[in-house]
Amino acid sequence: MVKVQVKHQTWGDWPSIRLSTDAVELEVVGEVGARIVSLRDKRREREWLVGGEPPGELEQMARAEEGAPFDSRESYGWDECLPTTLVCPDPIDPDAPQLRDHGDQWGRGAYLSIDLEHGSVKHTWSVPRWPYRLSRSLSFTDEQTLQVDYLLMSLAHEPLPITWAQHALLRLEAGSVFDLPGVHRVIPSATIGIDLPDELDWPVATVSDGRRIDLSCLTPDAGWATVVYAEPGEHVRAVAPDGARLDLEWDRDFAPLLRVWLGHGGWPVGGPPNNQVALEPVTSADDDLAGAIANGRARMLPPGGELRWWVRLRLS
Repeated sequence: MVKVQVKHQTWGDWPSIRLSTDAVELEVVGEVGARIVSLRDKRREREWLVGGEPPGELEQMARAEEGAPFDSRESYGWDECLPTTLVCPDPIDPDAPQLRDHGDQWGRGAYLSIDLEHGSVKHTWSVPRWPYRLSRSLSFTDEQTLQVDYLLMSLAHEPLPITWAQHALLRLEAGSVFDLPGVHRVIPSATIGIDLPDELDWPVATVSDGRRIDLSCLTPDAGWATVVYAEPGEHVRAVAPDGARLDLEWDRDFAPLLRVWLGHGGWPVGGPPNNQVALEPVTSADDDLAGAIANGRARMLPPGGELRWWVRLRLS
């Protein structure tokens, strides 16, 4: 059985939990949306997540509001996007405000439970808008492999449509490569600063002005950003120039696709550019729940029922 340490720490003024083996350490902050703010390879001294600044009390209260924007200041760490990723109309109540940008969980406190015997940490969100509860459990299967188990429970009397994305923003440098075995074509979605056709070859694609670009390599400050969707093989990985790897596999029955966020300095428009990447398991090739419903691709949470799924990340 892998030896796991669970420690109470602080992140700024906020209580946090550090979960670690001899090889990997993560830090999660329950009162700040149970955001994972660090995922570190201890042997290589490599941080894999984009870092951010701890919020003050008033700023955190604003983040928890229904209409809080997910802007560049929020774009760090690892969040869960459910029941939508981008803002869209509420399909349950068309007269209600739009669904929240990047979902119900980010920026909102979660109930913490710790299993010291098995070295696991669980956070549970109860959201104010829809009758469901999401739980995420973090544990290790070995010294290098993080196991993430999800449980979504309905408290409703009718089916609830949802989409989900694991939104972990990776801290990488120039020369890093995103390896998607089995992928030869991808579908672009949102784009900034670049004109893309409806489909692209992977990894080297021809853009609308005839240029050839390698989508699988991080190119900081290139002045563009895009989201593409892919259907990869059994796993995907990010590889840093020094050979460090993050391998990602997940429950394909629940989330069959991968969304790749390539932020090469094109976002935010008019602000200091972000250079960041996300390899996000997703339930469908839709940026928001309204699109998933329109395309017949929303996941349905049955009345009083539950959905379970998992993700594994291995650092080496």
